[in-house]
Amino acid sequence: MTLIGKKYKYINEGNAHIVLHITDTDYVIRIIKENGRTTDINTVSNCVNFVNIIMVPLIFGYNKYNHEIVKLSSQEIANLTLNLKEIRPKHRQIKSVFSKFAIKAPNLAMITPNSINYCLELKPKEGFLSHSFKNISKCYYCLKQFLKVKEKQIEHRSSYCPLDLFSGDKQRMKRGLLNLLRNPQNNLKLFINENVVYNESSNIKKFEDFIKSNFFNSVNIFLDFIINILLGKGNSNLILEESPELTSETPVNCTESKELDTESFLYKLLLMQKIAEIFKIETANVATDKNDHLEYVPVLLNLVKEQNLDLTNENDRIKFLDTVEEKHLALISAVAKDCSIMIAYSLTPKDNSPSIKFGDMNIFYTVSVTDLEPKGAKTLAKRKKTEKMLLEINENILKS
Repeated sequence: MTLIGKKYKYINEGNAHIVLHITDTDYVIRIIKENGRTTDINTVSNCVNFVNIIMVPLIFGYNKYNHEIVKLSSQEIANLTLNLKEIRPKHRQIKSVFSKFAIKAPNLAMITPNSINYCLELKPKEGFLSHSFKNISKCYYCLKQFLKVKEKQIEHRSSYCPLDLFSGDKQRMKRGLLNLLRNPQNNLKLFINENVVYNESSNIKKFEDFIKSNFFNSVNIFLDFIINILLGKGNSNLILEESPELTSETPVNCTESKELDTESFLYKLLLMQKIAEIFKIETANVATDKNDHLEYVPVLLNLVKEQNLDLTNENDRIKFLDTVEEKHLALISAVAKDCSIMIAYSLTPKDNSPSIKFGDMNIFYTVSVTDLEPKGAKTLAKRKKTEKMLLEINENILKS
C-alpha cells in the first residue's frame, strides 16, 4: 500500500501512534513513532498479531476486526513529517521520527463513509479496587488524581471514578460519565466526522452544542444511549428508554459493585482488567527485568500456535489463561486497564451494524476497543513505584 496520491486527514495521536484517516475509505493508518528504538518487521508483526489473535478475542469473544501491516516509502515518511508538523500538538512533536512500517486498521470513529458520523472515545481506566488499595477504599485512578495535581500535570482533580462506570448501576454510570464530561482530561473525546469537537481543552458549552447537533433531546438521554451500549453485548439491537436524571452525589470512597450482566461488553472488558487479580497475582510483586521490552509477545503467540488455540472459543480462552505465566497475565491486564472504548453512531447503516431504536429512528452503532498494543514489562515496575507513592499520599491526606 502507498499513501502517495491518497488524501488523508489527521485524526489524533497518543504516545506511540499518529492516526490518519484515508479519505473516502473506512480505514485509518496508524503511524508508528520511534523513540530511540528502530522498529523492525518482526516487532510490528508481533504487535499486530497480539491485537488480532489475543486481545480482541479475549475482550469480545470473536474476531471483531483485524489490523494489517503496511510499508511506507522514504518519500512518504518525509512528506508526512513535513505535512503533519503544522497540525500536530507541540507537546507531541518531541517524537517526530516515524517508522517505515505502519498499521492499517478499521476506522473505529465512523460507521459509513460519506455520511454524518458521531463518536465518543472513552478511556475508562481501572474499574475495580486492586489488592493494594482494598483496605483504604480508594481506587488507583482517584488516588492518582492527587499525584497528578502534586506534579502539576493537571490543575484540578476529576470527580470521575471508574468504579462508577463499571458498576452496572445506571445512576452510578451516569454520574461517572457526567464527571468525565465536566473534567475530561485525556479520558474522553467527542468527534463529528472524525473532527474533535469536545475534549479536555473545551468548555462545557461545546458539549451542549454537540448534543444539539445530534438527535437527542437532552444530555440525560444521550447518557442513557451510551450506557445502554456499554451494558449491551456489543452487537445487539436495543431499544432506548430514558431513565431518571442523576440525583446522587459523588461519594467519598470508591465502591465496587457486581451488577454487571456477565454477557455485557463492559463485564468482558472488566474481566480482562481483573485477570491478574482473579489469578491472585499481586502485580506489584511480579519480578520484571528492566531490559525486557516486548519479548513476551512472541512467547504468547507461540503458545497459541503450538497448542492450536482459537481464543474466540471459550474453552480455548480458559486454557490459554490457565497456561500463561503470571507476569504475562499481569501485562495483558495492564493493556486492558489502559485501552480506549470507541462508540461510533450514525443514522446511516453499514452491513449488519446493530442499532438502537429511539422513537421513530434507528441509530446504528459500533462499540470497539483500541490501544490494545502490548506494553513493555517496565509497565509493572512503574506500577509498583506509583502504588507506593499513592499509598504515601493517602496517608498524608488522612493526617491533614
